[in-house]
Parts: sequence; structure tokens; C-alpha cells
Amino acid sequence: MPVVGPLLRAALPIAGLALAGCARGGGPEAAAPAAALATRLAIDTVGLPRIRFTSGSTSGILDDSLGAGAARSYVLGAEKDQVMLVHAIAWPVEERQHPPPEPSVHVFSVASGAELPSPRAEPEVWSARLPETGDYVVRVTAEAPTSYTLSVQIPRRVTLAPGDSAAIFTGSAPSRAPIDYLVHADAGRTLEAVLGGAPTVGLHVYGLEDGVQLARLADRKRLYAGRIERTQDYVVSVIPGAERAAFDLRISIK
Repeated sequence: MPVVGPLLRAALPIAGLALAGCARGGGPEAAAPAAALATRLAIDTVGLPRIRFTSGSTSGILDDSLGAGAARSYVLGAEKDQVMLVHAIAWPVEERQHPPPEPSVHVFSVASGAELPSPRAEPEVWSARLPETGDYVVRVTAEAPTSYTLSVQIPRRVTLAPGDSAAIFTGSAPSRAPIDYLVHADAGRTLEAVLGGAPTVGLHVYGLEDGVQLARLADRKRLYAGRIERTQDYVVSVIPGAERAAFDLRISIK
């Protein structure tokens, strides 16, 4: 985010994925080195759609749909120690319908086939620090017929010097996908995010571990300043309302 047994059992049912031959019985194969065993359990990603990030963005977003009880898997590459967030957002299948239950998401290491745990309690949201550089599989499962948007975010880490310090970012959003920054804040300090630029951009600020919303997405605030109640990483997102929207963002910890 020993457990090999439960993780392996969780990885086996992935729809459309094949696990390379696994040793059976207690012969010489059972004594194979751990590295060789990991290789045999690697996930076959041939034919899986790959999630790609637009240049200048921190998000990969795609729309898809599933039938009741169906699952679909996607693959993407990422680096060790990056924080990744995955969210499957359900939409009404037909006009005037209420959205179906949110689909669930799970993430697996391609190299080992193991499912990666997430501290988040919501099954439609996954987030964790990645253990290695390589490919990962994101699996989405639907309880009911579901149209959904799958969002994969890898925020840029913001490192602030001790004391009263700030970081400033300027740019133009390549798409309507969020541009995400990750900043660590200790309890008792004040986190401030000030957003300028095009009138169509807004802020979204929330705790990475607890998911508590400090500036809600729907409110599209341009300023957030508040006392931090919990020591953790916080996601500060620029939400563009249109492609090529210009923005400038100042993040500070006081």
C-alpha cells in the first residue's frame, strides 16, 4: 500500500486477464526462486486498453460502459512512489434515470499479479503510493448496467520548505481533465490555495487518506484557506471548465 494468499486469490478472477503458468504440487517447481515465481504470476496485458495522459496533464480519463456483473480491465504505466488515485463515476444509462450503483475499482501489479490495498473505504475510489516502476492494471466491476467515467490521477508532488513557504504554478489546461498537485500538511498548520486565470477554472481540495472535502468540486472555489485538522497529504486540483483554460495557482503552508 504474510498477505500473498489473499492477494493472489483476489487477482485470479480478473476478467480478460491470464496469469502465466503457476506451479502445482510439491515437486521441484514448488522450490523455484521467488523471482521466478513472480515472473510466472505476471499478468498478461495483451489486448487491454492503455490509459494515457495528455501532455501537460496529470489525469487520464475515458468513458466506458458495462453490463450487470461485468468487469473490464485497463493498463497504465507509472513510477515508484508516485501516488495514484482511481475513481469510477457512474452516470444514468437513460435520460431521467437515477445513476446506478457506483462501480468498484481494484488495482493490480502487472509484475506480480498481486492486488494493491487502498486505505479508502469507498469501493469506487482507490488511492495509494505505488511500490514499483512498471505497469499496473485497473479493474472496474459493475453491479448493474452502468455507463461510467474512469479517472486515473497521478498528482505532481509539491515540496515546500519548512516555515512560511509557497509554490506557484502557471499553465494552460490541455483538456478538461483535472491538473492535480499533492502537498503534505501537518495538523495545526494553515493550507492556502489561491487560483487565478480563466473564469472557467475552479479548485478542488481534499485529504488523500480520509477523503474529507476542504473545497468541494461542485463549488468551483477560487480560494481555499483553512486550518489543517489531520496530518496527511492533500490533493489540490485545478478543474478546467474548458480546454486550453489558462490558470495560475499558489499553494502555501503557514
